[in-house]
Amino acid sequence: MKKLFMVLSFLLVGGMLFGCGTTNEASAPYTTLQKYNITGSLQGKIMDAVTGAGIGGSDLKVFLIQGTSDRTPNKLITNPNDPLVGEYAFSGIPVDINTGEIIYRVAAIKPGYQLFEADVELSAVINPTNQTVIDNVYNKIGDIYLYPLGSTAGDVSVYVYDPFGVPIPNATVFLKQNVTNNNIIANTGDRLNPTAGLYPELNATTNAAGLATFTSGTLTLGGSYSIVVPALTFNGEQLQTSTSAPFFVGTDSTDQVVNMAVATGAPILFAVSASNSVPGTITPSGVLTITFNQPIILSTATFNVALSGGSGGVLGSPTVTGVLSNGNTTLTLTPNITTAPTAKGAFLIYTYTGTIYLQNSQEPTTFTLFTGTPSDVKNITTNAPVSGLVQLTSY
Repeated sequence: MKKLFMVLSFLLVGGMLFGCGTTNEASAPYTTLQKYNITGSLQGKIMDAVTGAGIGGSDLKVFLIQGTSDRTPNKLITNPNDPLVGEYAFSGIPVDINTGEIIYRVAAIKPGYQLFEADVELSAVINPTNQTVIDNVYNKIGDIYLYPLGSTAGDVSVYVYDPFGVPIPNATVFLKQNVTNNNIIANTGDRLNPTAGLYPELNATTNAAGLATFTSGTLTLGGSYSIVVPALTFNGEQLQTSTSAPFFVGTDSTDQVVNMAVATGAPILFAVSASNSVPGTITPSGVLTITFNQPIILSTATFNVALSGGSGGVLGSPTVTGVLSNGNTTLTLTPNITTAPTAKGAFLIYTYTGTIYLQNSQEPTTFTLFTGTPSDVKNITTNAPVSGLVQLTSY
């Protein structure tokens, strides 16, 4: 049988007897010290949501509802003549180590103002790499805005622009309620988000000026909303979904701006079709037709074409004409063939030394055709640069 040997030693200190034990076979595993005895404080200022002035008076009441206890603040300045009127603070609040498990309700009451209630969390999430913090005090700033009875929300105007400042018409704009504003670990200023219940999600469509209007009667005064504009295609550009930072109806600006961004990896200008895109296509006329996803502008109308392979073919002067049509979305290149080649393997190679610009956008990037560089216009179906080769006779 395996034996366990233990040595006990005793030390008498100040009339108290202390013992310690050691073993030659085992020792207690090292345990990382966890956080404990962590408390937090909540402090801020109570203000009139219309004027921004601090609110005081003996009838101002603030409560932190902690379980079955309705706590009054450790500090509440109610003297209207005090420059710090409206300042409040609660201390000794148990802190949530596992985020989302401990939520408190804060209520502010003042005659002549709408009741304010908010859900608040003071969180101290344990960092697995550093768990030796003891007896810490966390702090959260929570400013409270009270709305006078009878106050109404104003209309909110949302302007939607593409990445280059062009208004986007017919875009769907959603106003989604934001109810997560207080579930934040914060040591900096943070306005408390009122728990006004689940208010409706709203939507509107932008007009020709890129404006979507939400009327005051549909909005929740003091409600926190985020603007969401779903992904869309505008002027041929694939724009990704845009979500704004939360804003409060009644105190934040009634004019909100959403600037859309080009979807990651999405091409801005591409060919939706090209008459020579199918391998083996024979086009005796030599005409090349390319349709773009949006209107373009050409820096010059001068194209060039060379006849190769086969025999007997002759080009006149000018060798080619280029014409834009269909609202400048279709480019047609027509060669001036005075004598058609008769032998097999004859083909044309088109080139263009000019630059392509986008007609309806301030996009600064320029585009080129047929050169094989990464800036080339690509065929959306093949993701390959549009080819300038047109086969005239069979191989």
